[in-house]
Amino acid sequence: MATASSCSNLSSPSSFVTAHDATLDKSTAASSPVHENPCPYRDARQLPRDLKAHCQILLEEQLYGSAINLLNSIAASGISKHTPSKKHVLVPPPSHLALLNTLVIHPLHTTRAEKKDQLDVASQALDYLRNILLVAGPINADLRTAFQFSSTPRSGRRWDQYGQGNDSDISDTESNGDDERLRGKLANDGSIWNRGQDFWSTIGWAFNCSTLYPKRWQYWKAWLELMLDVLEADWNERERCDKEAQLANGPESELPRTSRNESIIVMYMEQQNGRQNGAKGFVKAIFADGGEISSSAFREVFDKEPRGPSKMSNKRKREQVLDLENDKFGDYFDDESISSGVSEPPTPQKPKDTRKLGAASVHSQGLVESVDIRLRLFRLLSAVTWSLRKPSELHRLYEEYTASLKLLPLPMFTLFACQRPNPLLSEAHITITKELFDLLLPSSYKDPSKVDPEGDAEGSLTLSMLEQCFVPHPANTVALEDNAKLSLVVEDAIQLLWACDLMVYSEEFEEAVEKGIKAREAKAKKRRTGKVKGDEADALAQEILTNSGERIRLLLEVLKASQEAES
Repeated sequence: MATASSCSNLSSPSSFVTAHDATLDKSTAASSPVHENPCPYRDARQLPRDLKAHCQILLEEQLYGSAINLLNSIAASGISKHTPSKKHVLVPPPSHLALLNTLVIHPLHTTRAEKKDQLDVASQALDYLRNILLVAGPINADLRTAFQFSSTPRSGRRWDQYGQGNDSDISDTESNGDDERLRGKLANDGSIWNRGQDFWSTIGWAFNCSTLYPKRWQYWKAWLELMLDVLEADWNERERCDKEAQLANGPESELPRTSRNESIIVMYMEQQNGRQNGAKGFVKAIFADGGEISSSAFREVFDKEPRGPSKMSNKRKREQVLDLENDKFGDYFDDESISSGVSEPPTPQKPKDTRKLGAASVHSQGLVESVDIRLRLFRLLSAVTWSLRKPSELHRLYEEYTASLKLLPLPMFTLFACQRPNPLLSEAHITITKELFDLLLPSSYKDPSKVDPEGDAEGSLTLSMLEQCFVPHPANTVALEDNAKLSLVVEDAIQLLWACDLMVYSEEFEEAVEKGIKAREAKAKKRRTGKVKGDEADALAQEILTNSGERIRLLLEVLKASQEAES
């Protein structure tokens, strides 16, 4: 169990949403000297001209497996677990890394692959990108340039900017983008960077796949996890660089934001491709669920993406013989993305709107798997917005998030509200919990600032607030679903306080809790206007409401027993 100090009374002076400008100006860098936090990555250099040209030929000739094997061999040279080397790691140009990222998720090498070696390419590309991220790091490998959602050609690396110096193996002309551009559809118009439009439309479609297309989801899940690892590593390393710069200027100086302003996540947050920008757009993508609205807002990234492999007869495959002396080249010159007389399988039918289905359908494996990824992404967005000292945008981000969370269908709401373990910081978790109380409770509930002014000013959630303001009430509507959601939020709030050793049993608190359980049950029994007969959704909501109330009672029983045992 966490200690009370570890949770800072479920708040901190820099608590999200309630942070003051004066607090935002303070730096925490002095508490973590840079010499105790050295760069965890090896220095990097571009591939020498000959190796780069060789890799480019292999990639353009679609000999992806050979290209990745060569790159792995190059990256592994000089690395030893027993005798760590300071030797530079050689990394390919951004255009090569961009293509490898596309190979990780493109249908031709995943769900539409007809040969095992095509499937192998996707996993090999993923492994290589993860290795480069681990060894060279996101800045040294220039993943910011490589992973741009743009039709603009990717220019060469800005090596001098990161103190890498000039490499004698790199010519002056190689710094322009033309020499590093790759030919081929997958490296250009067919790449994820051009097909995806921007990061948010891409992840919106990926999350749609978590409920609509399970086979596609297993690959989108791997891609999303890679991208989140890249975004988090990039942000953390740039934060370290800013702290290093601050130390050079003096520990008492203001923490600069120069490096963090150039982070990949900030680049994605500032993208403008005609889509709705800002907090509303971010949250809309995070909560994409494959429903009618999400499917309309976030379309497929690749053409006819859900389709499986083409149905080619074994007879035709046997006819594709490789006989160079007789000018029989097999399928060497075939364009795998174009069907010539080959029947295309039908596009998998979308399931019905998940908002209208029962718990078993909504709690699909893909949706459950996606929740942790969605929460990690929101955590990063929250941390970035706060670190860049944009309190008004932070307020809006949380308002949009909680408003969207409150509107989720009940089964999906439970996945977010009851996530254990929860990847969100305690400060963020508490802010969301208090915002949900405000959205679900009647307007007449007692103002927390009148119960605990100091705690409310700090953005805290305290036992007195819970007892007097939040737990004794029903929802602000007679809807079974809203009362069930409120019960889940009450349950979650009690667990949060308990996790930080801030829960203390009292008869007064038990009375308030019991009053709230009975009030929600009673209000939910009132029929909604025009409602004659309960449906399947109501039955599910009633079950969740009842079970949540019983769990809350059980929590109090255990709390009471544990306190009596300690006394």
